[in-house]
Amino acid sequence: MGQRQSLILGIFGLIPFVLLISASLISPPDEVIYELIIFVYVSYAAVISSFLGGIQWGLISASAEKIYSIFLPLFITTLPCLIAWGALLTLKNLTISLSLIIISFLVSSIYDYYLYQQKLTPYWFLRVRIPLSIVVIILTFVLFFFNPQMMSL
Repeated sequence: MGQRQSLILGIFGLIPFVLLISASLISPPDEVIYELIIFVYVSYAAVISSFLGGIQWGLISASAEKIYSIFLPLFITTLPCLIAWGALLTLKNLTISLSLIIISFLVSSIYDYYLYQQKLTPYWFLRVRIPLSIVVIILTFVLFFFNPQMMSL
């Protein structure tokens, strides 16, 4: 229950990533619009990363009676958000910023798998979340490697 709707909404959530990657590939890198596209991409990724951590927080809170101590699990759910926030703070260095976005989605995906192993999420949840996160990671790598700043190194 909820798998199809979650998948559809998750795919809709990928649309801004795809549009922004496309725009970054066709925008002249020395234009102000390019910087805006990068800012919007990193900002959207940070918001989505925070959203994923919020889902994990909710899952852990709903299962608190099954967990011996919920401090550490709840703390871990805040890490992707904090890492993504760091990506916003380091936006002047795109290598660091995009690396932090990738790390935030990796941490979230690994923790999703851990929560599934602990029987706090159904398998369908993992089947929806992991592929969506992989797409975001791949798109961020595309932005990372096809960025004019990276190509000039």
